[in-house]
Amino acid sequence: MIHLSICLPTRNRQSYCIETIRALAQSDGADFEVIVGDNSDDGSVLADFFARDFSDSRFRLIGPGEAVLSMVDNWERLVAQAKGRWVSVIGDDDYIDPKLVLMLKYYERLYPEVESVSWARMHFNWPDNRPDPALSVVPVSHDTYVAVKSNVQDRLYRWSEGTRRPAAGFGIYHGALRKTLMERIKRKYGGRYFEHPVVDFENNCKTIREAKMMVHCQRPLSVLGACAASNSAGTRSVKTKVERVETFKKETQGKVDMDDPVFPFPISDRGASICSTVASTTSWFCRTYGVDLTGFPENFARAAMDECANTAIESEYEDKTAYFRRGFEAWDNGRWLDHFKPAPFWGNRSVNEMSGVLKDYLYIREDAAPSRTPAEFYRFGENAILPIELVASGTRAFAR
Repeated sequence: MIHLSICLPTRNRQSYCIETIRALAQSDGADFEVIVGDNSDDGSVLADFFARDFSDSRFRLIGPGEAVLSMVDNWERLVAQAKGRWVSVIGDDDYIDPKLVLMLKYYERLYPEVESVSWARMHFNWPDNRPDPALSVVPVSHDTYVAVKSNVQDRLYRWSEGTRRPAAGFGIYHGALRKTLMERIKRKYGGRYFEHPVVDFENNCKTIREAKMMVHCQRPLSVLGACAASNSAGTRSVKTKVERVETFKKETQGKVDMDDPVFPFPISDRGASICSTVASTTSWFCRTYGVDLTGFPENFARAAMDECANTAIESEYEDKTAYFRRGFEAWDNGRWLDHFKPAPFWGNRSVNEMSGVLKDYLYIREDAAPSRTPAEFYRFGENAILPIELVASGTRAFAR
C-alpha cells in the first residue's frame, strides 16, 4: 500500500530536480511514491535521466504538455495522479524525509480524525545562492500539538497576530494532507484541487477551513531549499523579482487576477513582498467563499508595519513603505490608512553570522555546515535532533 505520495513539480531546474530525486531514492521505504511533474521547456533532460540513468518503481515522471502549464495547473495534475493515502508537495530544490510515513501512521493511531499534518522545516541555501554570508536553520524541538481550528483560522483569515507571516501553515506544501481531504476540497471548490496562482497559501486557506483535525510536529521533516533560480532568491534583486513576477502573471493569465482591484496591493509592484502576496490570496479566498474578514484590515496594517520593520536595506524600506501607503490610500477609499504607521528605518544591517541556539532553533553558518544539497543538510541537522523513529514511538527525550 502506498501511504504517502510526494509530488515534485519542476520547471527548467532539471539539475536540482535530479539531485532531489536521487536523494529521495536513497530511502529504503516501500510505502511511498514520488510523482515528478516536468513543466520544463525541454522535456528531454528528465526523460533521458529516467530512461537511461535512473530506475526505481517508486518514481513516476509526467512530462511537459503541448504548452507550458501554470504552476497551479502543474500541481493540479500531480495531485490527480497521487495514489497515496496522504499527499505532500515540495519544490524541486527542496527535500522531504520519506520516513514521514512513520509520523503519519503514528498520528493516525493517536488521532483517527487527523487530516492535516504540518511540521517544522529546516532552511538551506544551495551553494550557488549565497551572495552574502547567512545562516542555515535547524529546529531542534520535537513536541506535537493539536491545532485549535478557530485560532488557526484567525491567524490566517484575519491575520490576528499582526506579524508579516501568519503562523497557519497547514497546507499541502511541506505538509501532508489526506487524499480524501483533497477530494473533498475539489468537490466543494470549483471542481479543482487548486484555483489561485499562489497555490500554497490558497491551499492553506482551504485546509484550515475543511480539515477535521490538524496536527503539528515540531520535529523538522523537510528542508526548504533555495537555489539561485528560486523565487526566494529572485526577491534579493528588485529587477529579477519584477521580471519573474511578470513571467508568473503571463503564465497564469486567465486565472485569478493577481493584481486584485478590490485589494489594491499588486504583486507586480517593486515594493511588493511575500506579506502582501499572502494577504492578497487570503483576501481573495475569504471574499470568494464568504469567510468573515472582521479585523483583517487593521491586522494587515500591523503586518505591513512588521514587514517594513524587518527590512534591512533602506532603499527596500522606502519601496515597501511607499507601496503599502499607496495600497492603503486606495483600499476602501483610504479607510484603513491611519492604521499604517511604520516606524522609521533604523539603519542598514546584515544578517547575524553567529552560529548558536535561540528559541528552539539552531542557527549554523552556511560555510560551516559541510552540505552541498538540502538532503545532505538534513542528514547533518539530524545529528542535533531526536531521531524520527523515537518521535514516532512517543519518546520524549534522548536515551542515555
